Amino acid sequence: MHKKLIRCIIAACSFLTINSSLALAQLNPSDEAQGITETAYTPLRCNQQLQASRQKTYSRKFIVPQQARLLSWNIYKAQNQGLYKDLTHLNETADIVLLQEAIVDTRLTSLKPFWRFSPGYKSGNVQSGVMTLSRWPATVHCTFIHKEPWLRSPKATNIVEYAMANQQRLLSVNLHGINFTFGTKAYAQQLQASIKIMQQHKGPILFAGDLNAWSDARQKLVNDALTKLGLKEAIYVDDKRTKAFGLALDQVWARGVVISDTLVSEYTSSDHNPILATLKIDDV
Repeated sequence: MHKKLIRCIIAACSFLTINSSLALAQLNPSDEAQGITETAYTPLRCNQQLQASRQKTYSRKFIVPQQARLLSWNIYKAQNQGLYKDLTHLNETADIVLLQEAIVDTRLTSLKPFWRFSPGYKSGNVQSGVMTLSRWPATVHCTFIHKEPWLRSPKATNIVEYAMANQQRLLSVNLHGINFTFGTKAYAQQLQASIKIMQQHKGPILFAGDLNAWSDARQKLVNDALTKLGLKEAIYVDDKRTKAFGLALDQVWARGVVISDTLVSEYTSSDHNPILATLKIDDV
């Protein structure tokens, strides 16, 4: 009788533990899971969703203020000791968080009330990608995948639209650039997918991430494409950004947004250093 009772208690505890874990995993669902954000997976469909969004009027909770704080960081799949502690600290003053090599983990998704994920490289059971988190819900989320020509591992681009006052829209592009290639053909194709979206956008744009612009040819592609669209790169007084062959991998560009108070501090919890910046959206 006692053995049977003990087995029942163990079974009940196991049931509660499993269900508690499932409940924890379901906390803070993504914008899509909450049914508040439209999602698209191709540039054509993305532009269609964005055009439809611009005809809508959104409630106050969607509206992004004129000034916000940005954090952009490649977190190296959260493998290094101290990453979550460092990220939690940096997140305290950030309003928009752009992560590359992120994973879907409650310690990440709980950083902000709203988040969207675009899957990239997967190793075993660990799915990494780019994640955009914010204090406000998004109106549209677009996910683009491009594969490395050699390794065939995917690199993700995450495009998010936010509502602003006066029916304006802020477009945020979070990109993890293709890395291992000869030449720039595949890299240019990845950039072009985002360019197709930005070309159709009339308002402010934020373009950031680990661009992997480690060659003069790659950087020229970025410079030419973004400056043609009216974007300008952030300026760093003390530039501690992670570099390869003397060129910064992590970048922040903007149009219709004044970038100030940029800060890049050195951290050992990732193989990249994070960028913090203040954003002030121009009067429209």
